[in-house]
Amino acid sequence: MKIYIVAHKKFTPSVTGSIYCPLQVGAAINETLHDDWIRDDNGENISKKNWSYNELTGLYWIWKNSKEDIIGLCHYRRYFVSRTGKISNFLFHTKSGFLPEKYIEDKALQYDLLVHNKTFFLCGNGKQFRSTKYPDDMKVVREVLVSDFPQYVESFDRVMNRKMCHLLNMLIGKKAVVDRYCEWLFAVLFAVEEKMIREGETSFDRRMGMIGERLLDVWLIKNNIRIKEIFTINTETN
Repeated sequence: MKIYIVAHKKFTPSVTGSIYCPLQVGAAINETLHDDWIRDDNGENISKKNWSYNELTGLYWIWKNSKEDIIGLCHYRRYFVSRTGKISNFLFHTKSGFLPEKYIEDKALQYDLLVHNKTFFLCGNGKQFRSTKYPDDMKVVREVLVSDFPQYVESFDRVMNRKMCHLLNMLIGKKAVVDRYCEWLFAVLFAVEEKMIREGETSFDRRMGMIGERLLDVWLIKNNIRIKEIFTINTETN
């Protein structure tokens, strides 16, 4: 089991233990942050795309290179925690309640994936995304799905009309389940990226990472994935 803490800058991990492991993302285009950290430019990787794919270059590296039976991804400042840890963080600004190995093992047997709690919006998810500076991105995603992944169009439309979404690209699960998700996710993202380039797009700052956040629920719904929602804390806003 390994929970990878993805980071693009130097930080001190808020959680310690053998299952938690820092992973530098964008390592191919940035200086080495720490000699002992795993880098996402080793092995099969898309490290150079980090400026657009964000933490997803870390997820790609995990998919292609990790040999662990249970894997996960959290951020250098965002971690999965227990309900008690969430309450303690909210009331007392403590950093506690990080998920232990035994808890993760038990939940991995009961569920397919552990994901970040829902984020709720005042409007539909599709309309909420269109409020960003790239309002047509989800239109392009839908066109790619219609063309190359038609069995996902109905789930995509459902997700775009809902007022909630599982964001952050954070997850924990059996490697086999995460592999299935990654195989689909990156096939879609690469197709979307190629279509944008053909249509003359040149600016991709953080775009693919944000699209990836919305695609998780599409895959979850279509494949009837059993999920367990887990609380998170942001250690840099306390």
